[in-house]
Amino acid sequence: MKCSACHRLDEKRVVGPGWKGLTQTRKPEWIMNMVTNVEVMLEKDEEAQKLLQLCLTRMPNQNVSIGDARDVLEFMRQNDGEK
Repeated sequence: MKCSACHRLDEKRVVGPGWKGLTQTRKPEWIMNMVTNVEVMLEKDEEAQKLLQLCLTRMPNQNVSIGDARDVLEFMRQNDGEK
């Protein structure tokens, strides 16, 4: 819902990067931190800073709870064909 405005389930970049393959290239902790602590990640994490340079738009803080972020992560895993 909140994510689909900027992200797609395939590899296509819209505003933000596509999600296909994300769980194979990023650790779960990184994904959770990006979803829940985006400001800190963009300030301190090198990979998040590279994404910002690529996309040229800061991901907004959506105030996602830890539980909802876990649900997003599980959705990403399913999208990548993981069980």
